[in-house]
Amino acid sequence: MTTTYLRQGLLAELLPAAEREADWRRLRALYQQRLQILTGGGPGTVPGPLADAIADAVRRISWSYDGREDLMCDHVLAVLADVDRHEFLDLDLFRVYFTDDRGVAPAPPGRDVRRQPSIYEATVETCRRLRDARTLRKALDGTPTSGLLVGSTSYAPFSYVRGNRHGTTASDLDLIIVIDDGRTLDTVVERLSRLSNVSDRDLDHLARRARSFTDRLDDGRTVFSHKIGMWPPDVADPLLPGSIVSADYLLSLHVMTSHVLDHILVTSAPRLSTEIAGAGRTVRDYREQPRGQRDHVRTFTGRDYHLPLETVAVDNGCLRSPRVYHLDQFGAYCPGFYQMMLIPQPDPMWDHLDVRVPLHRFRAKFADRVRYEAGRDPHAIVRPSFAHVRREVFSPHVIRLLDDGY
Repeated sequence: MTTTYLRQGLLAELLPAAEREADWRRLRALYQQRLQILTGGGPGTVPGPLADAIADAVRRISWSYDGREDLMCDHVLAVLADVDRHEFLDLDLFRVYFTDDRGVAPAPPGRDVRRQPSIYEATVETCRRLRDARTLRKALDGTPTSGLLVGSTSYAPFSYVRGNRHGTTASDLDLIIVIDDGRTLDTVVERLSRLSNVSDRDLDHLARRARSFTDRLDDGRTVFSHKIGMWPPDVADPLLPGSIVSADYLLSLHVMTSHVLDHILVTSAPRLSTEIAGAGRTVRDYREQPRGQRDHVRTFTGRDYHLPLETVAVDNGCLRSPRVYHLDQFGAYCPGFYQMMLIPQPDPMWDHLDVRVPLHRFRAKFADRVRYEAGRDPHAIVRPSFAHVRREVFSPHVIRLLDDGY
């Protein structure tokens, strides 16, 4: 039988503890507004700004529960259930709220938009990944590494982080690990092998690929990428009862040396301009298998490009050459895959190599580039967030940070 954190019983016995931990008034009011929309006479679709505001309210509440994600999940469920006038908390109620897709607008036809999870699903799945990222930080404590939380857990927390429902794959936990030199990858692999909630088969494959990388592919301009299965079927996650949905998801690792990070951040140039940095540059990416057939990039005005992406088969995977950045025929700057990862300000889970400094310098250069392009066409709408191919699922606070903070 799966052991779960969920404290079952009367809501009246749980709510006082929740009120002592955080201010729930905004979440209660917004959720009540949502409930009124769903029970009214209209189409019952919750407006996007309201859904975004609810996710932001949960995010703000999470600041009171750092390191106590189990308690947060418990309290969020209790508060939502109280607004709906339930009396008892149990696994059946967990299932109801985890799978509550009422009011979610369908994705527009032909749009590559990810399924938006329910409020409680996004809460639980975000909390699970934050907890696991902290476990990884602890596992790599004392090593010459830095860890940057990127991807949906960083740019869409409590909003678009989803689990295994409706036939869609769960959101990855995306992490960039910066190492001092290629040999440190062996240490990273050894520390990860100590974790009990990862797939043994994936760890074995990780070790084989790491040897191929350090022996033949570590040339100072190559990223080591690997996906590891978290919470395989034989390992129960106490935050997600197995009777509700499968708990497995992928840890997506991108390991790079400080030298490779400098190459991606263009630290050798004081400005992101053609005459200083060059018309473009690439980085090599050692992956298990190809990810997409083209290199998808955008300008600050939102123009899309799907460019050729060189791929070469090698031992235990393939080598790809994504662009660090690309300048189009109009001289407009397009950040590449790894710059896009680092444009929404990443969360440094740990920073033994002090990578905050080059990240800050890059953001300053990036801001200068945006201002330069806005000055060339003052009547166009030029926004840093337009250049990110996942902007459609960004939390509003991340878009504000990008567009107002640069």
